[in-house]
Parts: sequence; C-alpha cells; structure tokens
Amino acid sequence: MTQETATITIYTQKDCSYSDAAMSEMDDEGKTYTKIDIDEVEGAKEALLKLSNGEPITPVMLIGEEVVIGYHGLG
Repeated sequence: MTQETATITIYTQKDCSYSDAAMSEMDDEGKTYTKIDIDEVEGAKEALLKLSNGEPITPVMLIGEEVVIGYHGLG
C-alpha cells in the first residue's frame, strides 16, 4: 500500500491550528481520512500518547502503518 492509497487517521483536538492545516491540505488533495478528537472520543488520548511515545501533541497521523507526529506539510 502506498501513501497515496493508505488509510489515514488523524488524532486532533479543538483549536489545534496544525491539525486544521493538515486536514485542509488533505481536503484540497481529495484524500479521505478519519478524524478522532481526543477530547470527545473515549480512549483516544491514550491511543495518541501510545503512538507518540508519550508526547501530548496534535496532530498525530497514522498513514497506513507510518506514524507522523505534528504537521509540517504533507508534501
């Protein structure tokens, strides 16, 4: 599976401009993704911390099997 066809999950929280930028870029590129708000979904914060090795940062994106912490452009 390539990054172009990989399943994308983005862990975010309210008022995270980096998450908003990542989702906007994916929307512009026509990519589909699942958004998980760590403040609203039970167990999501724990899942984010596991993926990010304990870093309480958003966004954390799971692109296929690759974990991407933070947002610096998907390019």
